[in-house]
Amino acid sequence: MLVFTSDPSIAAIVDLKPYLNKEISLTTYLLSEKHNSGKNLYAYIYQVNEDIIGGYEHIETWEPGVFSLKDKERLTNEGTIQK
Repeated sequence: MLVFTSDPSIAAIVDLKPYLNKEISLTTYLLSEKHNSGKNLYAYIYQVNEDIIGGYEHIETWEPGVFSLKDKERLTNEGTIQK
């Protein structure tokens, strides 16, 4: 499945341009953690063959909605995400 996004918030986190002519898979995971409002938290992982090439996380109805996988610890420490 070829996956590209026109969403600028996702494009700022995951650069898929180097993989323009490659088959990219996107897998979505529902995580056990929740937003402090109780909304679900998802992880989206992009792969080419067996190689993970990027990803991001998303909280339902939260603005800006998406964030880097690297920001999860910070958001947990700030209380935005609850374990």
